[in-house]
Amino acid sequence: MSEINPATGIFSKEEHIVIPTYKEQAYNLIKDAIIYQRFRPDAIYSQDGICQELGISRTPVREALLELQQKGYVHICRGKGIKIIQLAPNIIHDIMEMRLYIEQVSANLAAQRATDDDLKKMKEYLNEIQQNLDSKDGVQLYHYDHLFHRALASATHNSWILHSVEEILDNYLRFEVKTVYNNMIDANIVLGEHEDVYQAVRDKNSEKAVLAIKRHLENSYHRTLYKYWK
Repeated sequence: MSEINPATGIFSKEEHIVIPTYKEQAYNLIKDAIIYQRFRPDAIYSQDGICQELGISRTPVREALLELQQKGYVHICRGKGIKIIQLAPNIIHDIMEMRLYIEQVSANLAAQRATDDDLKKMKEYLNEIQQNLDSKDGVQLYHYDHLFHRALASATHNSWILHSVEEILDNYLRFEVKTVYNNMIDANIVLGEHEDVYQAVRDKNSEKAVLAIKRHLENSYHRTLYKYWK
């Protein structure tokens, strides 16, 4: 029998798990500001200014920015600051195309695998949208909207699909025109499209679920992103 060795000295003190670290918090806050377009695409911002806004030192902010740069959200300009990367039209089209197809896979598998807990979570997000429609708070409503889509992906019980959908949705938010919840007519239409997806998944009807999510996304593209989807 092989000897079991201790793990002493393998990990440095810096690698000990600390949840959440300042770097992780900075990463999430900066990324959130990018995807909800509080930062202007193609604009340059001061790293020191971001540190002051967040109330933390430069090191965790720089570490967060380096990771965001690796993922294509920002570009660090030496001696100037950070530039918020604006996605090119062909990249936007690719993201939309990928989302259209991978969410059909999500709907198909979710209709076969969704548990009662999965359905409860999806319904909770629909209820949140319904209850907050009058607020016309685009950020809040899109937050619940995308949580519904994440819950749909989670209901596939396939971690790779969930991770892929989360990455696509985050990048989709970078260019999504967040106006559909600004008027009650469009808002109720969108809510109804989500309800159709939910009902098909609840009824375990894969074919209907796929058609419902496809119709919803194509309608979404034509409502606000038609210049990228021809």
